[in-house]
Amino acid sequence: MKRLGLLGLVGLFLSCGQTTHETKKEEAPEESRFVKEVFATNLYEPTELVVLPKGKVIFTQRRGGIKQYDLRTNELSDYDSIPVHHEKEDGLMGIALDPEFEQNDWVYLYYSPVGDEPVQHLSRFTYTAKGLINEVVMLKVPVQREECCHTGGSIQFGSDGLLYLSTGDNSNPFDSKGFSPSDERPGRSAWDAQKSSANTNDLRGKILRIKPEPDGSYSIPEGNLFVDDDPLTKPEIYVMGCRNPYRISVDPKRGWLFWGDVGPDAGEDVEGRGPRGHDEFNVAKEPGFFGWPLFVGDNYAYNEYDFSTGISQAKYDPAAPFNNSPNNTGLQNLPPAQPAKIYYPYARTDIFPQVKNGGRNAMAGPVYYSDMYEGRSKFPAYLDGRVIYYDWMRGFIYFLELDEEGNPTDWYSFMPNTEFNNAMDMEFGPDGNLYMIEYGTGWFTRNENAKLSRIRYIESNRPPVLEASVSRNSGSAPLEVRFDASGSKDYDGDKLKYQWEIEGETFNDSVFTYVFEKEGVYYPELTLSDGKGDYRTQQFTIEVGNEPPAVDIAITGNNTFFWQGRNIAYEVQISDLEDEKGAGISTDQIRFDINHYQSTDMAETLGHQVPVSNGLTLIESLDCKGCHKVNEKSIGPSYTAVADRYKTDRNAVNYLSRKIISGGGGVWGEQAMSAHPDLTTEDAASIVEYILSLGNQMSYPLEGTFKTSEATGRYLFTAAYKDRGKAPLRPIEVTRNIWLRPSRMPADLFDDSKDIQARGGEIRSIYHGSWVSFNNLDLTGIGSVSFLLANREKGGTVSIRTGAPDGVEIGRGEIYPDRSNGPTSTLEIEIKDVTGFQNVYFVFTNEGEENKLLYIRNIEFNPKP
Repeated sequence: MKRLGLLGLVGLFLSCGQTTHETKKEEAPEESRFVKEVFATNLYEPTELVVLPKGKVIFTQRRGGIKQYDLRTNELSDYDSIPVHHEKEDGLMGIALDPEFEQNDWVYLYYSPVGDEPVQHLSRFTYTAKGLINEVVMLKVPVQREECCHTGGSIQFGSDGLLYLSTGDNSNPFDSKGFSPSDERPGRSAWDAQKSSANTNDLRGKILRIKPEPDGSYSIPEGNLFVDDDPLTKPEIYVMGCRNPYRISVDPKRGWLFWGDVGPDAGEDVEGRGPRGHDEFNVAKEPGFFGWPLFVGDNYAYNEYDFSTGISQAKYDPAAPFNNSPNNTGLQNLPPAQPAKIYYPYARTDIFPQVKNGGRNAMAGPVYYSDMYEGRSKFPAYLDGRVIYYDWMRGFIYFLELDEEGNPTDWYSFMPNTEFNNAMDMEFGPDGNLYMIEYGTGWFTRNENAKLSRIRYIESNRPPVLEASVSRNSGSAPLEVRFDASGSKDYDGDKLKYQWEIEGETFNDSVFTYVFEKEGVYYPELTLSDGKGDYRTQQFTIEVGNEPPAVDIAITGNNTFFWQGRNIAYEVQISDLEDEKGAGISTDQIRFDINHYQSTDMAETLGHQVPVSNGLTLIESLDCKGCHKVNEKSIGPSYTAVADRYKTDRNAVNYLSRKIISGGGGVWGEQAMSAHPDLTTEDAASIVEYILSLGNQMSYPLEGTFKTSEATGRYLFTAAYKDRGKAPLRPIEVTRNIWLRPSRMPADLFDDSKDIQARGGEIRSIYHGSWVSFNNLDLTGIGSVSFLLANREKGGTVSIRTGAPDGVEIGRGEIYPDRSNGPTSTLEIEIKDVTGFQNVYFVFTNEGEENKLLYIRNIEFNPKP
């Protein structure tokens, strides 16, 4: 897609009312007066941004790229790059400007340097027009690189000139079933967050606070958590007990520190292990220990657990926490644990209903004060003193008003009807506008919807809202495309004018159909104007001549649930119009995986997947295949041999990337590899990552059976195919995912409800006429549904229906009261033979009863015998 300039901005406006900067505090600004302007798309894993006082925006990308956008010329440039170790979650994570940037041009980066030493660097650079120079490594954070996860990496300055840096727990979370990763067995320190987050003598799992000095060193300010002369503590620590504090901020007037902490995966409380996972929004007015990995959320305590025996001991005490891990190098007795201000699991919570449910990734944004900015489009005074709290996964953004203790007293939902594609970082510029980078919806890859944008506040005439779509953006010729801008609107009631430009022709309807007869790449553009001088444009890319591949996974039987120990029969089905006419479809171009994820949330588990690499496509477009094959030696070594040789080399990606670009020989024999000087570092790294991945793949046939071994979590079947393309058209990749969930699930994972309260995995406060629904469940092969009941003092009837609360009844059962509130019981209801995907409703009735009927802890779908 062509780069978007200011005249090609996407304006998004949403309705509410009217306000000015002189608005009284009680008047909330209407959403339609905020406009989002997109400057650039198709970014490659953006991480953090800064707004320069010189009319530029700089943002970092995880793989080492540093981009610069000029607000005057509307141009995005490759400002600089640094070599980084970017395996797992490492890379270039954070950037900040020195408070005296206009005088000294100093910029700070937090990144993972290449090399054999596992360490993170906080470095100071000097900004110049041509790039960053004069690196001074200010602080080193030792880490382990054998295992994933959690880097933190956000940098912020307070108004007092002190630098805050967040670091993650650097611990593998996957072998602890979503609970506390505190594995104390020999050789398992990478699975023990007590070595880091709860270690007073380690810089990981912390928020550090230091004072940078002019010579590139730093000093320790007063008021940190520990004194400077204790050999069992690190004086840099301001906050400890963090898991993955990915984005932080500092209040420029109150000096409070804010951060979101990404929590663990457990979907339910488990006796003997501890609470289900929660994300946190935290506020620190002073230094402290914030719990991880001994506590989560509102100081919910984990049990001390012996991973070698599977025996649980007592729960930790937040008033007197201790760390007796052999991996702990610091104090055993820790400061009292501090609870989070906002905390929430995957499921809905009555405590904070504003956060709803779904995947979790809490983050903290800046605090706004209107008197700190100049500009006609700065945000209104209504938002003064409010901190931005947002969730990367759920897509919401709130401006929170806090009381003197940091507790939220008012939640202003910011542009709730605007789509944010995983908002990564945001900062107010000198103009009082909010600048934002969005990571995009694909993990560990470049995304078309990864964006740099600016949000302004409009007091006078509001530009039109452009909402347009195309029915298809690729396909074989002739290609019929429906263009639809009927959803566009103008909140001032102005009459809209539509002007479409396609191949030199102009169209003025909001909806029409056009047929592209010839193969090629086309850029239709819509200009939407309001007759008062304001307009918006949007450009589309239509590629004609390459039909997208068809990818499917045919699973025999039920396509929603799995049952432990049962076989699942599957078949991967791939077809492609052009490839089948040409060189054909090769199995080397198909990726098929079956993976198990402990989390019960699809969005969360996606965060730890390995993406489909575009390395194979790049290889196909270069001269590589003339010298290399996947499994066989040719002139050069096979790709699998390369993967085997470098499988333990931490610097392999960087070394081999340079080798591909510069060429060379002598490693595998006399034949030299040709240079590829026009290849970018990012593309060379994609090639290397694809090659190295061949050494890690578990081979599943494209047709067969798979036996499930787990009872909980989710199984993900993924098939992907990227076609060969057809010059000048790009290759098209299509991915098909099928998630299978456990047949037993917490009752509060419903999609919709009436007169229901959910808490702790249960649905509670069920009354006469209450119902819950679960959307899109495959009932093929299901014979009955079981309910684990509790607190059934009144009882009643449950009716199982499809389509609606008054839809077709497929089962019914009586829940008999137990006024003693004794132990739980199970009710099993046989259902009629139903196939296919259905919205399933459970409707509860008890005529004449006004009190609560019962609790339900879980619901299980049972297969036919």
